[in-house]
Amino acid sequence: MLVLVSSCATAKNSFDPSLPEVSLYKATESDIRQYGKNFSENPYMEPRTLVRGKLNEFFIVRVDFNLPADTMVAILATATSPSGEEVARVYDIQGLKDFWWALTIRDNDSGLYDRKLTAIERSCIPSFDFKQRAGKRSLFIPFIGKNPIPRPATLSVQVVLDSGTTGQYSFTLE
Repeated sequence: MLVLVSSCATAKNSFDPSLPEVSLYKATESDIRQYGKNFSENPYMEPRTLVRGKLNEFFIVRVDFNLPADTMVAILATATSPSGEEVARVYDIQGLKDFWWALTIRDNDSGLYDRKLTAIERSCIPSFDFKQRAGKRSLFIPFIGKNPIPRPATLSVQVVLDSGTTGQYSFTLE
């Protein structure tokens, strides 16, 4: 006789009622480095060339979800100058894949590009409106602009859950 027992209560990604349903903050270097040591494999590190140097500046916001049930999520994110001009673009999965597709030479990259795509699929917001499963999960919202992103600039993110809960994050680049 074979008996299988499973419990979500002890699972690493289960809902924790003592934590907020959504929290946002600037991703740390260790958050970003878990996807690779350099831009060849890590989609959250700025691309560099020997001749032109760093072409883009990245700013990564981390969103931590802690949901008691499957939840619809809406995200509004902007990066603007004091005059309201957009100074960086915000990316979801497909946008970030397209960004790297345009910059990557895929002739013989030893699987680095595939690892980058896998990292994007595992960690980037799927879209700006999506259904998030119950439990704990962290996702990234990448802002990408020309290097340097013009200063001063305000990067803002608002996350709204269908339960009415909201999370907000704002950072000023100076």
